[in-house]
Amino acid sequence: MPQDPAAIQQQIENTRAELAVTLDAIAELVSPRRVAERTGEQIRGRVAELRQKVIAGSFGGPAALSADSGAAGNGFGDPAERQELSAGFDSGLVVQRTVRWDRVAAAGGGVLVLLVGVRRRRRRRRRGAA
Repeated sequence: MPQDPAAIQQQIENTRAELAVTLDAIAELVSPRRVAERTGEQIRGRVAELRQKVIAGSFGGPAALSADSGAAGNGFGDPAERQELSAGFDSGLVVQRTVRWDRVAAAGGGVLVLLVGVRRRRRRRRRGAA
């Protein structure tokens, strides 16, 4: 059944436009930058979730954890506070540790960079072997 050439041309243009949108969406999904951003967002979400669990005390271990990331030094507060805590060990005082969320996030980012590097190295090796 013959069709009008103008109608066929319009169908071709519509199909090209749909294909362009589809290809852009696929490129967005597999872009290394976008993959890294999505992974970073997932890690930040999980860290925030963990932080809420820690703050709520749902881990229930012997040491109470604090979400204060501004503490100095090794995470045990200032020297006077450490001395007070160490004196309280015999009286059953619970040691309070500070979680350094900036360090947790930095470690997660470092792991992400290492994983991306390993994947790239493997891809290069496969391409070289083929």
